[in-house]
Amino acid sequence: MDAANVYGVMTILSTLMVLPVALWLEGSQLLPTWKAIVKAGNAKTLVTQTLLSGFFYYLYNEVAFLALDNVAPVTHAIGNTIKRVVIIVASVVVFRTPMSMQGVIGSTIAILGVLLYSLAKNKFK
Repeated sequence: MDAANVYGVMTILSTLMVLPVALWLEGSQLLPTWKAIVKAGNAKTLVTQTLLSGFFYYLYNEVAFLALDNVAPVTHAIGNTIKRVVIIVASVVVFRTPMSMQGVIGSTIAILGVLLYSLAKNKFK
């Protein structure tokens, strides 16, 4: 199996393992919550957005595996770090979220930490 297939199998197995625990912990709230969603008229929207979210996450991972097959791991790690920066900046601009200096410093440290970790991990493989 290639990496994408291993990822798919691991996703299915982890779902099968976590689902019983989730139902045990949250199962008593499932039916009342669903009834409230239906009563509010949001059932179709919830199902549609949930399915679209899963589909787009699958596509994201598929593209990530395809990209990793075509570029060096370090290039992929740097691309992922740049993606994080773009997401943070786009979120700040689109949602007009003010960032405090502490938030900017924290985001910078987190992004640099991920980049350095990825570079070090690839260097010592």
